[in-house]
Amino acid sequence: MAGRGTSVAAVTDRNTVFARTLIAAFAASGVEQACVTPGSRNAPLSLALADSPIRDWSHHDERSAAFFALGMAKATGRPVLVVTTSGTAATELHPAIAEADASQTPLIALTADRPTELFDIGASQTIDQRHLFGSAVRWEHDLDVPDPMDSGPDRTASLAVRIVSEATGILPGPVHLNIRFRQPLIIGAHPTGDLKIPQASQPSVAPDAESLSRLTSQIGARRGIIVAGPQTDRSHCRAVAEMGIALGWPILSDPISGLRSGTHPTAAVVGSDLLASADWLETATPEFVVRIGARPTSNTLTTWLARHPDIPQAIIAPSGWPDPMASAGLMLRSSVTAAVGPLGSAQPAPTEWLQRWKGADVAASDAARAAIDAAAGPSEPGVAAAIHDGLPSGSMLWAASSMPIRDVDSFFPVSDRPVTIHANRGVNGIDGLISTALGAASGGTPTTVLSGDLSMLHDIGALATAARLAIPLTIIVVNNDGGGIFHFLPQADHQHFERHFGTPHGLSLSRIATSFGIDAVTVDDTEIVAEIVAKPTDGPRLVEVPTDRSANVKIHREIAEAVRAALASLR
Repeated sequence: MAGRGTSVAAVTDRNTVFARTLIAAFAASGVEQACVTPGSRNAPLSLALADSPIRDWSHHDERSAAFFALGMAKATGRPVLVVTTSGTAATELHPAIAEADASQTPLIALTADRPTELFDIGASQTIDQRHLFGSAVRWEHDLDVPDPMDSGPDRTASLAVRIVSEATGILPGPVHLNIRFRQPLIIGAHPTGDLKIPQASQPSVAPDAESLSRLTSQIGARRGIIVAGPQTDRSHCRAVAEMGIALGWPILSDPISGLRSGTHPTAAVVGSDLLASADWLETATPEFVVRIGARPTSNTLTTWLARHPDIPQAIIAPSGWPDPMASAGLMLRSSVTAAVGPLGSAQPAPTEWLQRWKGADVAASDAARAAIDAAAGPSEPGVAAAIHDGLPSGSMLWAASSMPIRDVDSFFPVSDRPVTIHANRGVNGIDGLISTALGAASGGTPTTVLSGDLSMLHDIGALATAARLAIPLTIIVVNNDGGGIFHFLPQADHQHFERHFGTPHGLSLSRIATSFGIDAVTVDDTEIVAEIVAKPTDGPRLVEVPTDRSANVKIHREIAEAVRAALASLR
């Protein structure tokens, strides 16, 4: 209802003019994609997007929409809008917002809200949407839609530019704009006209010259390693790869560091988990560690770094404090690219140091693959290895948190084939995986997902989105009927393990996918997985691979023993 003394037309004009100006300014600031969910209160935004250059993707539920937007933002590095109505709809964005925060992904949440006068009087769909996402957002703003006569379009355009700037700053991440619309919400279209769009410079962090010089002198001639952890921004991969070659240092590459495979030189790149798990670091102990990116996926490597604070460790990071082990002696505040070039000029390590690590990496990978191939029946490591074999150049892989990303870490050897590996490892949640991958695949890049059965069930509604939008996506689901990773933990021997940790469900995921109209098949041969992954698809498809949780523990232990034996011969 319009406020006293305000005409219906004036309120509606206010909503429409504001929404159209805001969206036009987002478009002018480089925003190209938006995810929209149905609702009445967000109608001005939805209609403004429908008539704008920004491509709007319609979704049935807010949680899936937010992860879809997250996937697009991760794949492109550009900010993506997600638009919701008021009430619990807005709260559904929180899991994706949390992941965007931790993974430094530019996601812009536009939540419609009720006007202030409807609060605390029992009006429907009113919850406090201020500070809804807590400290997870880089910036938040709450406003009643302004009267165009009091606050012209330039101020609205400036707001949009600031939001984009905050989302793409030195520490990229999510931003929340909560907008209070009064009824009536819409009447008709109103042209935006010419806008004055302010310019915002791109952030940059140059390294402190004194700290950089000191670090360069410290690493000279030492036998060091570079630990490349998960990273959303892959722009520095070539510079890091060249630094490793120049120094003669191995780069222990997390699968989502961007360094494990690509067009950059890989002469210094090795895997991380197999070597760390086989205690190779105790044999070839480094004298210095340079770390970039987030905490590595490999728990063994992370544990080793935490146990050895006596070995000098330096972290290069433009923002944040990525040192959960508190083992770093130096935090170099810099963009990675700006720092690693000068560091590569330091005196290199003896030639045999890198050769020794590369030899160990090849031996470990070969031993692991031989053990996988010798196993009877399909195995989870075998599925990961088969996906590696089948992935075409220029494609993407999205791996679920829990066992899939760990298997990718262990069983994806270093490759010159340009394949991009992603995972939602910011906060390590298994939710939203399929929606995230769909968002990433919407740009046309051939995309494969490696999921566990619980990750698949957690985001089962995304199959409806996949079928409706016909996005090309290959979903490989390892179905071990429950929580396989818990078999590796102490609670595996507890009498209540199956009820609270194993959590069997007894469902056929291929039959569920078929019910959504998605081509699906169940296979028991990992070679078939490789063949399917290698073939292009013009829509979504699902491959279910049944495995046994207890057998999975056994094959992982057999592989670990084979790797240890292979590395023992190199000592």
